[in-house]
Amino acid sequence: MHYFQKNLFSYIILGIALFMFAIPLSVFAACNFHNVSGYVWSRNTGWISLNCSAGGTVDYGLNIDFESGAPTEPVAGYAWSSNLGWLNMQPSGPYPSWGSVPASAATFYRNEGGGSTTTAGVIKGWAKWEALGVNGWVVMGPIDISSTDYGVVIGADRLFSGWSWSGGDNLDADPEPERGDGWVLWDSVASGGGASVLAYWFETLYGDMYSGGAISAPFAPPIGRYTALYLIQANGTIHPVSIQSAGGGSLPYISESFGSISIPDEANNYRGTLGWLDKAGLLGGRYGTLESALPAGSSVLLDGKVYHYTSDLVINSDITFNKGTGTQKGSGTIIVDGDLTINANLFYQSGAVSSRVDNLPSVAWIVTGDIIINPSVQNLVGVLYSEGSISTGTTGANDTDMPITIEGMLIANQINLQRLFADETQEPAEQIIFDGRAIINPPPGLTDIGKGLPTLRETRP
Repeated sequence: MHYFQKNLFSYIILGIALFMFAIPLSVFAACNFHNVSGYVWSRNTGWISLNCSAGGTVDYGLNIDFESGAPTEPVAGYAWSSNLGWLNMQPSGPYPSWGSVPASAATFYRNEGGGSTTTAGVIKGWAKWEALGVNGWVVMGPIDISSTDYGVVIGADRLFSGWSWSGGDNLDADPEPERGDGWVLWDSVASGGGASVLAYWFETLYGDMYSGGAISAPFAPPIGRYTALYLIQANGTIHPVSIQSAGGGSLPYISESFGSISIPDEANNYRGTLGWLDKAGLLGGRYGTLESALPAGSSVLLDGKVYHYTSDLVINSDITFNKGTGTQKGSGTIIVDGDLTINANLFYQSGAVSSRVDNLPSVAWIVTGDIIINPSVQNLVGVLYSEGSISTGTTGANDTDMPITIEGMLIANQINLQRLFADETQEPAEQIIFDGRAIINPPPGLTDIGKGLPTLRETRP
């Protein structure tokens, strides 16, 4: 009799184990992109992983389509517990009837009045621990206790908070379930698990941001990071959640409806709000004889010259712009009468200049058409100026797009920040670093551009 019971118990445990692994382990693959990351904490069963990025050979994770614009979206996918197995966020019904919890699988409800892509909202409905069968139901929300909802919440800052509850199967007199995870803390900070939404965003460092219209973005920067360090100025509205300054959300750091901001172009004789571009002088020989092409090779000394391409230009190989030595100048201006397509990385030679500031490499790209950046490019340098548009390029997917760093400035009638890169590092998809070279050692024809930029002065207390 005891022998039979022992073997029956082994068989049941084995059956549960097989059932636990049946659904997700049917796919053995590297971890793909899932836009919910981190861990949540149960006092009963320990850490629950929301994403396979920590390692392993099984692809799992949670996904919410925040960009759909719909007021509700299913919370898709699985989470994993080493003690309870797979937590299915889209279990089939029929669902339990409990309080005001909808009879549906876990669903994200976007907050009314927020942007169409905001992550701010609540999760309602049911998830299920597959291994526990009818005892595996998990309430995501609402969990109303004394008129307060303790259910799972996502903020506009992409961080989770709140609780879920699984009563499981209570086998004795105490209130804690013996099977089930009880209360699970989803708070990103309090739990230490960092549960958050992964999303693409852009960052400008050590400079300002100007727009002739409104400024907005689908997603906010991660906590402690900002869209711009200093001034954000627009001739329109500035979306307060996704566009943030380290200085705060009011003047002098945020300036809406400031007035018309125009870039130098043919229509205004290249005299814009931020300064004057001496294009006539560049083409007329004021800065020396025009060169028809850059020097050959992967390392280039610009030597203070102006390079004029009379049609489209395509860059297919990496270029490093070198420092000058002695009387050699490191700056140069490249004019393209057409489109500029960049399929390779651009760099400045590293290290300090020896004695003269004009040895510092500093390049400007003056393009009458569009600037098109290949999505494989990860580093660019210089003032990139287009009378058309600048597009940073995308493969169309978060997990195949690469981040890009641009050391310099972007000036155009339209700037398309297209990269979708997002991962657990929370680094920006596009990072524009104002490195000051255009001010310290301006390329030919751009001396006046710096006069339109804000000047910071230190004064005595």
